[in-house]
Amino acid sequence: MHPNNNYYDLYPNNTQTTTTTPQEITVQNYGYTYIINKICQQTNLQTTLTHAFGKQHAHNIINIAAYIIQEGNTIDGIDDWQQKTYLPNQTTPLTSQTTSKLFTNQTENQRNKFFTNWIKTTLNQSSVCYDVTSISSYAKEMTTVERGYNRDGENLAQYNLGLFCDEQTKTPLYYNRYNGSITDKTNLLPVLTNAKTVGITHVKLVLDGGFWSKSCLVGLQKFCDAYTIGVPMHLKVAQNILVAYGADIEKYQNELVGRHIYCVAVESVVCGVFGRVFLYYDSLNRYYLCSELSEYIERLKGELSRLKRYPESKLGRYTPYFVLTPHSDGVGFDYVVDVVKVDLLRRSKGFFMIFTTDMGVLAGEVLDHYRGKDAVEKLFCQIKVELGGSRVRTHSEEATDGKTFVVFVACILRNYLLNKLSGYLVETSCSLKKALNQLSNITLLSSQDGYRFAKALSKKQKDILSAFIESKDLDKTLTDELSTLKP
Repeated sequence: MHPNNNYYDLYPNNTQTTTTTPQEITVQNYGYTYIINKICQQTNLQTTLTHAFGKQHAHNIINIAAYIIQEGNTIDGIDDWQQKTYLPNQTTPLTSQTTSKLFTNQTENQRNKFFTNWIKTTLNQSSVCYDVTSISSYAKEMTTVERGYNRDGENLAQYNLGLFCDEQTKTPLYYNRYNGSITDKTNLLPVLTNAKTVGITHVKLVLDGGFWSKSCLVGLQKFCDAYTIGVPMHLKVAQNILVAYGADIEKYQNELVGRHIYCVAVESVVCGVFGRVFLYYDSLNRYYLCSELSEYIERLKGELSRLKRYPESKLGRYTPYFVLTPHSDGVGFDYVVDVVKVDLLRRSKGFFMIFTTDMGVLAGEVLDHYRGKDAVEKLFCQIKVELGGSRVRTHSEEATDGKTFVVFVACILRNYLLNKLSGYLVETSCSLKKALNQLSNITLLSSQDGYRFAKALSKKQKDILSAFIESKDLDKTLTDELSTLKP
């Protein structure tokens, strides 16, 4: 405490004996970025980025990725965030302009160097999942931004993002960005060729039915040891197997114990590729789907009963389920449910098929592998929803490539956070954002004498930190690490 002039007016005998100016003290958030850097060490992400981009550029990428996880995809407020957050080894100011320059200065060679080393470090030679999403854009000059199938239903041009991840750990491995007008199955083989150059080889690949085509099925044999892919139910091969095996599938010998699902495996040559088609039947799902279909048909009946004129412009809505006959006067019409068409629709309800070239795998394992492909969909959800990446606001190919890579790094970090904190989040019914806010509330006081904690750690903060730090005395570990920081 330092007396002001009023003190000396009241107590004139206590003359001021020192003119020492109080030390300037700053307060910064510490816990969140501390954990981010712990993750970078534990996953070798820091080393891999440094090897590809250099030390300072690697720190920039990590810190921008940390900002995106906490604050979202818009970079406008990163300078304010830097001022209130302790960022170790950050020697340059982060602003909207400097980050744009950082995105642009990245090179394709640097990114490929990172992917090669990252895959060597991370991939466990298990199954690899692959899927594609679309990223909307307002850019007018980017050649990759084109009109195509927009998965978010937006009336915007887009580019496509194909993402690989490890099925077991859910860790993002590699991505490929390409033109928005190119379909998934058309670009699959070029993407696989690119993936092979960075080390995704000798793996088992899992894909959904959207990639089904003869060229893909044949080409996949050259790329991976084995693959598993969903079979679209409208295909002739699927309908033939359904007719041959569907009626008698619900037997004890076909039951997958504990799953309430029945399965028959059929060895088949599909598009010239030898493998096995697994026909699965879920009786409970069939009940719900058939009930849903019946309710939908009843709603359509209600619509038709209220119409006064023949719905010539909406026939596609009704003809899959009804036979409509216009009256001779050209005004009214009669309708009746087409029971043959409806029964054909009901026939496949509750059934689904998976084709695999892995001849030694069991029916339950195939199902688990195929369901595991939603790992990529969850990563897309993180990128689009949690990281705010559903629309990109960069306007050059170089800046978009650079920012996409930083978002990819953010996805790696966020996925690791979720995996480590999953137990805590479930037990406490807490969201990841709230947990990260708890970490950000661990603050430092800094002066020329060094750093110290502004307050003691709460139990919640210790519980979160213990997921990343194995120590019997967490306070001592943090205090010891704090002493190594340089103001």
